This record gives sequence, structure tokens and C-alpha cells, in this order.
Amino acid sequence: MEEMEHVPARKDDDQQPKDGDLSGRDHKSPTPDHSAPALAEIAVDDVSIPGLLLTRSRFGGKDWDYSDYNSDASSFLSHLSSSVTAYQWENGRRYHAYQEGRYPLPNDETELDREDMKHHEMMLITDFRLHLSPIPETPDKVLDLGTGTGIWAIQMAEKYPNTEVIGIDLSPVQPEWVPPNLVFEIDDLEAPWLYTPETFDLIHCRFMFLVIRDYPTMLSQAFRTLKSGGHIELGELDFHPVSYDHHFPPNSQVHLWIDLLSAASVRLGFNMFIARKFKTLLLEAGFVDVTEEIFEVPWGGWPKDHRLKTIGVWHLEQLFMGLQGIAMGLFTRMHGWTSEEVEVFLVGLRRELRDKSIHMIDHV
Repeated sequence: MEEMEHVPARKDDDQQPKDGDLSGRDHKSPTPDHSAPALAEIAVDDVSIPGLLLTRSRFGGKDWDYSDYNSDASSFLSHLSSSVTAYQWENGRRYHAYQEGRYPLPNDETELDREDMKHHEMMLITDFRLHLSPIPETPDKVLDLGTGTGIWAIQMAEKYPNTEVIGIDLSPVQPEWVPPNLVFEIDDLEAPWLYTPETFDLIHCRFMFLVIRDYPTMLSQAFRTLKSGGHIELGELDFHPVSYDHHFPPNSQVHLWIDLLSAASVRLGFNMFIARKFKTLLLEAGFVDVTEEIFEVPWGGWPKDHRLKTIGVWHLEQLFMGLQGIAMGLFTRMHGWTSEEVEVFLVGLRRELRDKSIHMIDHV
């Protein structure tokens, strides 16, 4: 199962919390858009330092067009574009170029498809609510940290057409054809934020345990740039799967995999079990009315309940799609394994995950 934590409203020190702060949440599901994103060429919208503002097709093959810029600007933009698109390849997987090595997972099509699957899984988990915070009916600005394929930001921009939505990521892998109120920025979210104070109504941060090393500093920057009464939402897998019926095989490959991931993450400065600390971190950062919502996520389709079964199937499928990308870079770099050793280990792990007699549940 997956465990999901949602986080809190910011208020000024002299502003009193409202009674029943969460009662105004919109529990209606947005109409799912099952249409595939339109494929488009690459285009540059603007440039900012230190980040690069742009929209980028995941499938674009055209050269960057700088016809609207003078020669000096064109040269500068060409340098920036090459710095973010000169992807690194390792063991058959593609990795980001900007701030090379900053994020240990791939950014190739297989991983991007998995990111979209994870988003759909989260929509199933939350009954198709894009956010759980009681934000205004028409928020001014929303920030999506680690936007990935941009799918959450795109759906937010469609739901709130009069809201400016910003998605930031290390990789320019987002589609170009997006709502006009959405912009993507290529930047490192742990670098100093250039946004002015009191800017955002909502900051969204999901599945970032392999991105954020310094949560206190990130939350401090979020607090500074949120409006009074603004909200931040943090969502993360708990990574403590337990047996629903107290049946786990001896020497579980799943537990070994998690132990190996945790050890590799620690060496890189990450904490893959950070979800359990979210509430404390938020309170220490100055947030008030911190609310935790925890959801069950089965690993597999074993539950009898239809909703949980569907969630479990999606969770296991996206996990199967991501196992090689998750393990390959971390295990070869941090544990000194060969790629062949990783593949052999994954055979046993997949076998255990397919065992229908094992009923695992986690939380998000």
C-alpha cells in the first residue's frame, strides 16, 4: 500500500485558524481527460537565470528556432538548450543533463510513461481530486515542484483557466501544447527561489524523496513564497509495505530491495522514509493547521474491494515498469553492482511481486 500525506495551510502569526478548515474541500472528481497529449515541436518561450523557461515536446525532433533573437541571444539560448538536452546515457537508460547526476532515475520514455501512470494511480487514490487543500475558487498562482511530464500541472491549468500554473523540473520533457496559463521552468528546486514573497496559493510536491535532500530549506522557501492562508501539499509513498495477512516469505526480496534502495539513498543524501516526518517538518517551518491524510495502497490486485483492487493493479504495474530504472543507476553507482547483477536480482524481485499469495499493503 501507499501512504500519502497532505500538508497544510499557512497563516500569519496574528491570523486565527478557521474552524473546520478542511470542510470546504472540493470532493468532486475532475472529468478525466483520456485524450493523448498532442505531439509538437520544441519551442522556447523565455529565458530566466538561473532557470530556463520553456515548453518542450517529449517527442520533438526539430532544431531550436531562434529567428526572433539577435545573434548574441541566439548563441546564448543555443548554449542553454544544449546544456539541458545533452542527455547522459548509462546502461541503456537516458538521464537528465542539467545539473547532471542531481536526480538518480532516468528521464527516458519508459520512465516518463511510468510518471503518467503514477499520476493516474494518485487520481484513483484521491477519488480524482487534483488537490486536497481548500484553495480559492480561482487561485492566482500555483507551483508544481518536480513537475516531470507536467501532467498534474496541465490538468490544474485546465481546471483553473484563470490561474497561472508553473511547473519546474530538471528535465525539459514536458509537452509543448499546453494550456496558455501554464509555463514550465527548467531549474533545481533546491537552488535559491527567485519568486517574490506572497506569490502562490498552492505549492504541490509529490514523490520527491530522491530529489530533495534538505526539506527544511525547501519548506522555508515555500513558506516565504506562499500567500497568507496559502497551502502546500506533500505526497510520498511510505515505503513500509506490510503483509495484510501476516504472510511474508523468508528472506523477502521486496524487503531486501527496499533496504538496498534506502542504503543507496542515504549515501546520496536522501531519506526515502521522509513521509513520516512531514508533519513535524511542516510545523517546524512555521506552517499551521497541518493535516495528514493517509491512504491505503495495495501492492497488487489481491483486495476484494474493487477500488483498492484497481489501485493495487495500477501500483504494481507502474512498479514493474520502473524497477529496472529505479535499481540500475542506484545499485551500480552506490553498491558497485554490475548491470548483470542488477538484472538477476530483479528477476527474483519480480517473481515475488507476482506471487498472489503475498498480500502487501503500504500507504501514501
